[in-house]
Amino acid sequence: MAQTRLVATGISSKTDADKIAQAGEAVEGVRFVNVNIDDGGIVVTHSDAFNADSFKAAIQAIGFNFS
Repeated sequence: MAQTRLVATGISSKTDADKIAQAGEAVEGVRFVNVNIDDGGIVVTHSDAFNADSFKAAIQAIGFNFS
């Protein structure tokens, strides 16, 4: 499976990471979301059906932005 790395701002706790993982895994094509609290990195493991813009919109809808 392919992976895409994005960097988000505003992640400061495990609770934030859990919210992002839950919202991200609801996006079509996403299989797994790993969030690094220290640098805001989000690694998305996904199928070919993954759409980065849809993923970003889902994460922005819960209050996080991308740098």
